[in-house]
Amino acid sequence: MLEKAEGDKSKDPAKSRLQLLRMQANDERFQPAMPPLECGEHLVDLLWTWGPTMCTSMGDSPLTHQEVNYCQTNTGIELSAWEAETLIRLSREYFGESHRAPKRDCKPPFAESTEGEQVRNAEIQQKMRSFLGR
Repeated sequence: MLEKAEGDKSKDPAKSRLQLLRMQANDERFQPAMPPLECGEHLVDLLWTWGPTMCTSMGDSPLTHQEVNYCQTNTGIELSAWEAETLIRLSREYFGESHRAPKRDCKPPFAESTEGEQVRNAEIQQKMRSFLGR
C-alpha cells in the first residue's frame, strides 16, 4: 500500500496507486499500460507462474538459483543459463521495486509511461463507451 501523506493521521487504509488511478479514470476496470516486450515474454509468464518472489523465514525474497532449479525439475521446463539468470534478475527487480513503490514520490520503473496520459486515455475510452451505449 502507498504510504500516507505527511501529517495524515486518519485510520483509513491508504489507497493503492491502482485504486487512485481507477478513481481518477472513473473506471473500475482501468489497467495502466505496460511497456511493450520485444522478447522474453515466456520468462515473464514463468515469473508469474512460479511467483516473482519466494517466502522465507525472514519474509519475501527474490528467487534464487536453487528455487529456479527446483521449479525446472518439478515442471520439466529446461531453461538456458541466460534464461535462468534473466528470471532471477526479474525477480530481484520486482522485489526491489515492491519496496520502492509504496513511497509517495516513487516514479514508474519505466520512462515511456505517464500516469496522467493513461488516465486521460481511460477517460476518453469511458466517454466513448458511454456514447456508444456499451
